[in-house]
Amino acid sequence: MDTLLQGYVRFRERADRNAYCALCSGQAPHTLVITCSDSRIVPEDIFDARPGELFVLRNVGNLARTDDPSVAAALDYALLHLGVKNVVVLAHTDCGAVKASREPEHLDTEGLRLWLGEEHFDGSDVEQASRAAGVRQLDRIRKYPLFRKLEGEGKTSASLCFFDIGTCGLEIYLNGQWVAPGTVSAICK
Repeated sequence: MDTLLQGYVRFRERADRNAYCALCSGQAPHTLVITCSDSRIVPEDIFDARPGELFVLRNVGNLARTDDPSVAAALDYALLHLGVKNVVVLAHTDCGAVKASREPEHLDTEGLRLWLGEEHFDGSDVEQASRAAGVRQLDRIRKYPLFRKLEGEGKTSASLCFFDIGTCGLEIYLNGQWVAPGTVSAICK
């Protein structure tokens, strides 16, 4: 607890109190990010976002299991009540959930079996399997009825990003291929 409290002291020293005061009346994030609970993945840092810009759902494996009430509630709230324009799945290298899907003996508790038991390892290595798992989560979002409705009305979109922990590299899954962020605008023209 001491480490957390020392961090809080540093936060208070550098916090933009005016920005936080402005957030007291509500939030208006532009993006829902569904990412992993992995402590190395910090979407606010990766996307250089300020408080109030991202609505973040974190869980083991960045799963978009819309049959789970916590995932469905986050999607519903972000889409209907916050009006987010983007839903982003943020997958990453060295994912423990993906590793566990290859080695089911790691699913050694009921919670892990219930959460990850339906996932599968699809690829020749952990990075390929992590990317494939991200594509499955993106597909789940795109099939979610509320998302489909709002996407059809042009109110939201879904994307998949892949973060490399070792290089801090980011790729975006676009039209079935992985591209660097700088090439996205050229491809979308």
